[in-house]
Amino acid sequence: MQLNDQTRKLLTIFGCILLAIFLLVIYVWGNFMADSERCAGLENDRVEVIDELNTGFVTSAELTADIMPRLGDLTSRPLGQIGLDSIRAYLCSLDKIETASVMRLNNNRLRISVVPMVPVARVWPSSGPSYYINRQGKTIRAGARYHLDVPQLHGDYPAVKLLPLLDYLNENPDMSKLITMICARDSSNIFLVPAIRGHVINLGNVSNIPDKFSRLEKFYTEVLPAKGWEHYDTISLKWNRQIVATRRHGKLPDLTVPVISELENEGPDLETISAPGASDPEAEQKSQSI
Repeated sequence: MQLNDQTRKLLTIFGCILLAIFLLVIYVWGNFMADSERCAGLENDRVEVIDELNTGFVTSAELTADIMPRLGDLTSRPLGQIGLDSIRAYLCSLDKIETASVMRLNNNRLRISVVPMVPVARVWPSSGPSYYINRQGKTIRAGARYHLDVPQLHGDYPAVKLLPLLDYLNENPDMSKLITMICARDSSNIFLVPAIRGHVINLGNVSNIPDKFSRLEKFYTEVLPAKGWEHYDTISLKWNRQIVATRRHGKLPDLTVPVISELENEGPDLETISAPGASDPEAEQKSQSI
């Protein structure tokens, strides 16, 4: 007996429904059996730290010792009673962790892996303890255990607004080694204290940073060797295609943060080194007043 097309379609639909029910039952039963299995502990008995930059800011041994008291004896509990999401949420709540992953493996072990926070600067506010910040502006408490050689920011100016400068220094290690401290008075007066003692650098704002450092490098290689490294106390890069340097009067200043605000004295003693064709109106007005 041959089946008509409508009956054949109904049988096909019925068969698909039965197959779907069967697969659902198998899935639920499989999960139930898996959840009832005992946990075999952590993979490799430790939390994996994915530290691609090899900063050592967070170590596997430290993080494993930190989280184990919260996990308790994993091997005495069924896998279904271990809250993977809660473990991940706890790890992500730690200021030193960027992201975390928690998964159950086929051998009934847990794989816990984290990506540590990568600090880009250490901030020293006028009051309160210092702290680190990452590229997204998340703060990380600083302490004796957590130490990283990153730019030092002093003052209460919002550190996240200096991220373009920090990014440039991170991408240019030679310049990063030159700068030992950053102190921002406001958005237009960002001071850099170089490793070369005797002067400070007024970067102005965070615009045109590559051009400003290019002018600074030219000043260091062409001007200071001729003038003398202690001839100026302030080098300003604020104005377009210019370097404005303040001549020193008296002894070398003590290059500490409180003194920085006293070093910029752009009065009649200014000497201007201008690139040809400088067109910034503010720069032209400044040159004419010298």
